[in-house]
Amino acid sequence: MKKRTEELMRMLEKTQDIADYINTNSEELSKMTLSECLSLFLSKYNVKKSDVINLSGLDPIYAYQIFAGTKRPSRDKLIALMAGFMLSVEDANRLLKSAGLSDLYARDKRDAVIIFGLNNKLSVAEIDDLLFELKLETIGK
Repeated sequence: MKKRTEELMRMLEKTQDIADYINTNSEELSKMTLSECLSLFLSKYNVKKSDVINLSGLDPIYAYQIFAGTKRPSRDKLIALMAGFMLSVEDANRLLKSAGLSDLYARDKRDAVIIFGLNNKLSVAEIDDLLFELKLETIGK
């Protein structure tokens, strides 16, 4: 990906032919599947799938199904995996996008706590503790 989202948006606003826009920017628009994204992060962060799953606190069978692409997880399940990976916020948002879910949003109180947790490499339990203290819905519910 070479073009910034803002640049793509300007191009899209000016285009008269959507097919031409898509063909011209096909590399920029390619969407990685959730399973592909998770595999990429295993390599990028040099971690084992089993370690990420253990740190996420998710049921191992369900988590392996997410990695395999046979289960479509909720946003909170992915947030648990993010904490298991100790992803950067940028990569966390990339993972959410690959699943068709909304980015973490700094203006949302709950998301702000999650962003803080990711930035500070907090565990799922530590993030949940902060959410609970602030009377916000926990990840583990």
